[in-house]
Amino acid sequence: MSVLSTISTWLLGLFPTPKPTTTTPTKLPQCKYLLNNSTSSILLLPDGRKLGYAQYGSPTGIPIFYLHGFPGSRLEVSSLHDIALSLNARIISLDRPGIGWSSPHPSRTLLDFPRDVERLAAHLGVERYSVLGVSGGGPYALACAYALPQRSLVSATLVCGLGPRDIGMKGAGFVHKLGYGFGFTWAPVWAIRWLFSREPMGRIDLSDEERFRWQMELAEKVENEKDLIYYNDPDRVLVNLRSAREAFAQGWGVVRDDWRVLVREFGFRVQDVREDLPVRLWYGKQDTFVPSNHGVQIAARLGARARLRVEDDTHASIWFRWQREILRGIVEEHGRV
Repeated sequence: MSVLSTISTWLLGLFPTPKPTTTTPTKLPQCKYLLNNSTSSILLLPDGRKLGYAQYGSPTGIPIFYLHGFPGSRLEVSSLHDIALSLNARIISLDRPGIGWSSPHPSRTLLDFPRDVERLAAHLGVERYSVLGVSGGGPYALACAYALPQRSLVSATLVCGLGPRDIGMKGAGFVHKLGYGFGFTWAPVWAIRWLFSREPMGRIDLSDEERFRWQMELAEKVENEKDLIYYNDPDRVLVNLRSAREAFAQGWGVVRDDWRVLVREFGFRVQDVREDLPVRLWYGKQDTFVPSNHGVQIAARLGARARLRVEDDTHASIWFRWQREILRGIVEEHGRV
């Protein structure tokens, strides 16, 4: 064992990871969403990397590429399947490099991602489409808005999405301020593993039954009642836990790599997004993960292209409460083209 490994093991021993407080057996409920791999596929890219993706909704519907949060995976949007069907939308959800079924790509930049979207669109025969980025998927949605050609991209939507680093994190909680500004960028892999192991989503060493029981226990500690929109729907909890298992499946180093891409300089200016592209922005006034100022600042840089909506919501409720309206807006935008 190396000196570094010895030190990290000692430090982890000082701060043991929590466990569920009850040992009462819990039968895992049957989830109404598609959480198996029946919706998933792999595209082999020209450079030899694998790109994992899943599809939900109508196979012949309006194509929307879904860009998952941090941490997240292609499976996190499985809860939109029925809504997408009702709105005639086709959701195509990608695993970012190193996540789920996608190969790592350590040297990548934010602007490498739109090329992967283009290749998947060509593979699927999709000519006109929109992108939807939630939370950590926000920078990727902006990169697509900047780099994808006018002939292909109809619109871009960000829901509580991270903006450029210079916006800062005023209004965020302490952990997210620290993580955004310093923690995830410079922290060693063992520290990131320890941080995520403080919550059920990061404890992939536990059974799904244990993780689910633990997650539901946390509902009693919720500080903002609006976040109960997540806990009051066990199916959403199951989706989150299953998606997180995919997010961490290839190790903690790729999770750190994914974060580093999010908080680096984008490689482009938001104001240089093409002038005719509509960009919808949804943010929550009570969001302490990604403060609503990110939406305000992105909208200011986009000018007339932006359609900003700030609701009295948290990071969770701005997404779960408005999913149908968000998706409907994208479908309607496509119909206007």
